[in-house]
Amino acid sequence: MTIKIKTSNRSAKKNPEQIREKISNAAYFLSEKRGFEGDCQLHDWLEAEAQIHHSHGKGN
Repeated sequence: MTIKIKTSNRSAKKNPEQIREKISNAAYFLSEKRGFEGDCQLHDWLEAEAQIHHSHGKGN
C-alpha cells in the first residue's frame, strides 16, 4: 500500500520537523486505513517514513 504525497522542488528543502510531521500524518492515515487494529504503530511509522523519504528523493 502506498500513500501518494504531493511534493515539489520547494518541499525538498523542508526542515526535519516538517518532514517528521509529514511522516506522523502518513503513519496516522496508514493506521486509520487498517481500522486502528493491532499493535502496528512501529510498522506504520516505518512504512510512512519510507514513503516520505522516497517522495523526497532520499529513498532507494
